[in-house]
Amino acid sequence: MSTVPTTSPADTPPSGQPDWTGPQKFATAAAVIGFGLFGIVGGVNLASEHGKTELLSAYLAGWMFWLSLPVGGMALLMIHYLAKTSWGVLLKRPLESATRTLPLMVVLFVPFAALSLLWGHESPYPWVDPQEREITPEIRGALTRYDAAMAREASGEPGKLDPKDGSIVLQLRAEEHERHDREHGNLGFLTPPVFLAASAAYFLIWGTFIFFLNKWGQDAESDPTKVPISLERLKNISGPGLIVYAITLTAAASHWVMSLETGWASTMFPVIVVIEQFLITLTFCVAVFLSLVSRHPFKDVMRPKFQLDMGSLMLAFTLFWTYTSFSQMMLIWIGNLPEEIPFYLKRSNNTGWWYVSAGLIVFHFAVPFILLLFRDIKLHPARLRVMAIYLLVVCAVDVVWWIEPTHPHESPLFVLMDLGAVVGIGGVWGLLFINQLKKRPLLPTNETYQLPEGHHEHH
Repeated sequence: MSTVPTTSPADTPPSGQPDWTGPQKFATAAAVIGFGLFGIVGGVNLASEHGKTELLSAYLAGWMFWLSLPVGGMALLMIHYLAKTSWGVLLKRPLESATRTLPLMVVLFVPFAALSLLWGHESPYPWVDPQEREITPEIRGALTRYDAAMAREASGEPGKLDPKDGSIVLQLRAEEHERHDREHGNLGFLTPPVFLAASAAYFLIWGTFIFFLNKWGQDAESDPTKVPISLERLKNISGPGLIVYAITLTAAASHWVMSLETGWASTMFPVIVVIEQFLITLTFCVAVFLSLVSRHPFKDVMRPKFQLDMGSLMLAFTLFWTYTSFSQMMLIWIGNLPEEIPFYLKRSNNTGWWYVSAGLIVFHFAVPFILLLFRDIKLHPARLRVMAIYLLVVCAVDVVWWIEPTHPHESPLFVLMDLGAVVGIGGVWGLLFINQLKKRPLLPTNETYQLPEGHHEHH
């Protein structure tokens, strides 16, 4: 029978803490280089027609990617407390440290929200200042060719519709659908006051759960006698917490990302965002853990099974992302609704985005699916760490793919802005994460009795 060990944080020697100088220098360099690249390219690009929109879109992509860690960390901690997982015990400190970076993400959100609402028709959100599109000669020609193609099809004559013309017409219909909903009062959710109030509510709710997850988690570590009580509290808050997380993230994903597309809606997209958050958070924390696994205190409790579980969970989340992404595409394809189809038309008719879409199928699904099937990869710390970092990069591309195709781009400079935003925000986030990680012992010693054959006092 398992018993609660009578260890305390004092049993973890100070020498067990690694030297964080190197990671801190790396994060600082990333922040300086990333924001420097973002600022220089964004400043040069501001003179273009869509310069401000591209600047805010790139910033949103970087912000959404790194927001995955505090919010996803909160959800994974809740799953751990409910399921009593071995990976959750070993990754608890990185997960807790990630959740405590939420205030930084709130601060970084403020300038984006302010500029998005102040810049009106140059905002990435079309509902901020809705304007009826000017019918240019290109659009008029597309409408003429589209009507002619439909007439030929109705009469049974052979003919082929240019995909570009179809995309333009479907986008116009989606905008008309959006204007109709707005005129009839169906888009109260997409107004600046609601956007700001709802965003504040999301942060407040997540922050409350994060506060108690960290407080009660610290109580268990500070006093061995409080372990059972604290774990019971954490389990009790985690069940309702996951339900609230699902509801709030659905609303947040709709507000912050889905509303970038005029008239577009998808019941599967919030689920995709949830799975992407899980995958980003898990792979990041696994990469951190595997960098420390050969050191005290992890080497004293580490077993091959724990690393195998982490690799298998990465594979499971990859498969779940694939299932939800395919389900969304299939449902939109079958529905064939004018307000929904442009989402995929924008990501397939343009040659560059078509390659990105195809690349996600290969590199976000096929490659990790094949490689993570091998036990030799999951049981080898260096190889699994490389896989974790690889998935982080692919997930960043996926987040950019959600956001950037929604707006036209005059030049490929926006790619550098996206890179700069992801790297720059990541550098600032990394500095705060390391600072938080240093505040507590790397291993929750009082909870290692939950590890199967993972502690010398387990019997």
